[in-house]
Amino acid sequence: MVRSYVAALALLALVTGCSGDEEEPAPAAPTTSASAADPSAIRSGLVALWVGDDDSPEDVETGTCFADALVDATTPDELVEVGILDASYEVVPELTDLTPEGAGLWVDAQFGCSDLVSESGRAQVAATKGKVDRESYETCLRAVVSEEQLREVAESSLLGDLSGDAVVAFSAAQLDCVQQALPRD
Repeated sequence: MVRSYVAALALLALVTGCSGDEEEPAPAAPTTSASAADPSAIRSGLVALWVGDDDSPEDVETGTCFADALVDATTPDELVEVGILDASYEVVPELTDLTPEGAGLWVDAQFGCSDLVSESGRAQVAATKGKVDRESYETCLRAVVSEEQLREVAESSLLGDLSGDAVVAFSAAQLDCVQQALPRD
């Protein structure tokens, strides 16, 4: 049971960065013109949101790639509309108002820069203090979860749907793969 809980928490942390689940009102209509939006500040804010408290070089590199991909694929107004930027074109501190379209944009950028299975493997190794064989875990997970299912899991998680079929199935696959990747006693 504890491992299942750890697996679900690892998944949530991977796809949501430092976002929380407190409810806040929907973003207001932009009060600043998009021309006043600073792409460099948006990129920096997205990197900070991605990295959260874990500012390892690997996470900063991935966060930078993610931020570049998201900013290059959208406009500041689009990012406001989907809940990633607030009305003043600042990156939101938490993804509480993310729309389904925003989740899709987020996951497109995320999957262009990181491998969810590899990130899950890294999280499982950390959660088990190195007991899980990362290569075995990742091989197992890749064999049972398709790229399409991973996208659905990531989008559902970003939208706070942690009890949906995709997330439940992924959590079960994580648990099964962790058990297979643990050393035999």
